[in-house]
Amino acid sequence: MSPARHTVPWTFFLLVLLLSIPFYVLGAAGGRLPVLTAQPTSALMAFMPMTAALILVYRERGADGATNLLKRVLDFNRVRSVRWVPAAVCLLPAVAILQYLALRLIGTRLLAPQFAIGGIPAFLVMYFVGAIGEELGWQGYAYPELRANHNAVIAAVLLGVFWALWHVVPFVQMGRAADWIFWHGLSIVALRIITVWLFVNTGQSVFIAVLFHTMINLPWSVIANYGSFYDPFITFVILTLAAGAIVALWGPATLARFRYAR
Repeated sequence: MSPARHTVPWTFFLLVLLLSIPFYVLGAAGGRLPVLTAQPTSALMAFMPMTAALILVYRERGADGATNLLKRVLDFNRVRSVRWVPAAVCLLPAVAILQYLALRLIGTRLLAPQFAIGGIPAFLVMYFVGAIGEELGWQGYAYPELRANHNAVIAAVLLGVFWALWHVVPFVQMGRAADWIFWHGLSIVALRIITVWLFVNTGQSVFIAVLFHTMINLPWSVIANYGSFYDPFITFVILTLAAGAIVALWGPATLARFRYAR
């Protein structure tokens, strides 16, 4: 898809919001998902970025364009080096472990982790499908459009800010406090920078973005007490340090030129 046709994707962002309104309303009515009862039904808006992107691509390029966008879900053939796969899979579990250790270090009283290993396959499928619904829109459509007018970091931050704001209503419906939403929202922006870094270093593979997105919630979901020790501020610090290191080492212009490459 050429980014030249829609260099400022405000139409996409507006369409995502409009398509999400019915799910915001369902969540406001008190509905909860049958699988994860802590999640409001507004979580189903995860498929709206994909829907908005398909609508716009269909309008621009017809059925073939929409089909080609859907095929990007399995574009792992774009991945230039296999080392990016474990990076996408292991980075967020490592962040979860570091966050837990940090809380222990400062003396926070925590419940002992209870790993629900048997639930991993179901959670993987559920989060992978949800990640497809988001990343086909975020990385498959919106990022290339933003990148046409901005460097990689600015494009990632703009996309990350919208991504965070889009989640505010479901977070409120989950009963999250304002400070929790604020720090978690900033973490989401850092996550988008890391997602873009993985994306551009794997030949713009949407599959890698989907794989990384899948891991956002998985570390907390495989613990029986479901992330009772999650601290959004500490997670924000860790993710921001990681994103900052990435920008420093790979450069803000593209996030793909490693400073110490031979």
